[in-house]
Amino acid sequence: MRAIKYGLVAAATATMLVGSAGFATADSSKTMNIVYGQIVTLPASPGNGYAGDAAASAKCPAGQVLTGGGAEVKAGNSYVQRYNLAASRPIGSETWWAYATNSDPNNPGTLQAFAICAKVTNLDVVHTP
Repeated sequence: MRAIKYGLVAAATATMLVGSAGFATADSSKTMNIVYGQIVTLPASPGNGYAGDAAASAKCPAGQVLTGGGAEVKAGNSYVQRYNLAASRPIGSETWWAYATNSDPNNPGTLQAFAICAKVTNLDVVHTP
């Protein structure tokens, strides 16, 4: 029963987010919304073959569950290929986590995670005989 409920919520998420204007953000009083985490500085590389790195997260509010998420890395005034999103994944049922690296020795970038959240409601489950 639980898998069916989450499956329906995930399908609703996919339907809501697809559109010509990109991501849609629902009012927090609605069933679904996108929560943007804090923008984190992705520091410049300290050199000697090491990259600057940072982690970011976004957490769903109380009463909502995580149905998806992602992250965005923005390059500083440099080559975009020096900034890499190394990981973007769920942690638990409420938080989306992301990790990025920066091999540019001169320019920092930014990292921001976002979580796609949905309110869990009572859904009728169809049982077959």
